[in-house]
Amino acid sequence: MIAKAGDIYCVYNELFKKYTACQVTKVDDSGKKPQAIILSLDWFGDKLPELEDLAAVTPLYIDYMYWNRALHMKKVDISVPPNYVYIGNLTPINNDDTDIYGSWSKGHEVYNQFIWEKIPKDKRDTFKKANESDEFVDFEGKRRRIRTHNENDNWHDFDDALKLRVFPCLSSLTVTRWHKNLFEYLNSNPFIREFIIENHGKSKLDFSRTSIHRLTVDMTGLDELILNEDLNMLSLTGQVKESCKIRARDAGKYMILNCEGMVPKLEGLEDLNALHMTAVTELDIDDIAGEYPKLKELRLWGKPGKIINFGKLTKFSELEVLTTMDIFGFTASEVPRPEDLKKLYRLWMDSLPEEAAKEVKKLYKKRKGEGLDLRITKPRKEEWLAQNLDNPFRSWDGDENIPQGIAKKASTMYRKTRSAMVKLIADPDTDLIKETETLVREYTVGFNKMDKRKNFIYTAERDEIFQALDEILNLIPDELSVNKDELINVFDEVKEF
Repeated sequence: MIAKAGDIYCVYNELFKKYTACQVTKVDDSGKKPQAIILSLDWFGDKLPELEDLAAVTPLYIDYMYWNRALHMKKVDISVPPNYVYIGNLTPINNDDTDIYGSWSKGHEVYNQFIWEKIPKDKRDTFKKANESDEFVDFEGKRRRIRTHNENDNWHDFDDALKLRVFPCLSSLTVTRWHKNLFEYLNSNPFIREFIIENHGKSKLDFSRTSIHRLTVDMTGLDELILNEDLNMLSLTGQVKESCKIRARDAGKYMILNCEGMVPKLEGLEDLNALHMTAVTELDIDDIAGEYPKLKELRLWGKPGKIINFGKLTKFSELEVLTTMDIFGFTASEVPRPEDLKKLYRLWMDSLPEEAAKEVKKLYKKRKGEGLDLRITKPRKEEWLAQNLDNPFRSWDGDENIPQGIAKKASTMYRKTRSAMVKLIADPDTDLIKETETLVREYTVGFNKMDKRKNFIYTAERDEIFQALDEILNLIPDELSVNKDELINVFDEVKEF
């Protein structure tokens, strides 16, 4: 379906177990691609409404967490996903524009507002007051802003977690060791939405009474992990024990599992909703299907990665979202046919075998006209992959936001710097500290020059430039006593992007 001004759609939110509604208020066709502006409506229900049920509905105002009370509007693709149900057309509630871009969601905004309003009003008021305050408080002998949102015990160490209560609007916490009263603090704070824990030394962790939405856990030594009902993303780090027990709401039916490299073998996530895998080098689709057969969403990021049994994706008959990046090893004949993935409403594949890319476009062309969100970019020839296996800037090749030829220059700069570093390490009798500093300066100046011709280095590109340099610096053995932090300081001083 193609969105038109006035159209009203409903979508089912499984976590909420309710339908939510939105209206297309206008269509913006001023850019390269037309965009629909959608406005969330202040309505939810157990069943789909009739059009007359929504005639007097007002727009949804959101003020949860750090939002100031405002309409929830965003620009999205003009093609409506097939999981949205058309209700009818009414005169648009307003004609406002917005500079917020996003995608068709599943009513998460309505659900988040609903959860927010369940928190006692006095606690919400304290949160909002602190967030707007310039007041300072004392924390472990240091003067800190009361409106602190993020805390990390690497930045400011503390012993007793209850001392964090001086920050009423804290929502993200990272701890790199176990702290006194940690669970008492987490269980009593409805605003901690993101929690990261490392080196805890426990065999069992119980988060069932917390309000965490995104949890990152060091799995080393864990036999059992108990999760809270509102959790929507679990990220695993460390060494995962095979058959570690995970206790999650409805066996993970509403949750995203985020992991690196290998498919974790866990007990208790048989109905897992979504699997996101990064740093994939080699992966068998059969292994995923064996552990998580009911996936509705699968996202794979390669390093680059090789996929075995790509055609077995047809086992996921409920699959709605499939995205891949830098994933290879499959042929055109292994591309699943549209009739085998009937519920698919988003298919994004970036950097994939050239022949497979052509086949995907051909097979799913009709479905795109029916509302499938289809994006197939950066088809690669076999020789390209052979040349770019060790190139940290391979994703720049074909990126529409990066000037043509820059990807090649960046790759050359990386390989030249890496090669020079290997030679210096092999002959440590030279003035190693001075020579490595010179290499870092030349590397950084090279990217300064590239960016001066046409600005293209933003947050993502800056991170990739730094990570590539960090990889080079990690080649230096510890016994050579080179201060790598000082070399990173040189990078920070010289960079102009």
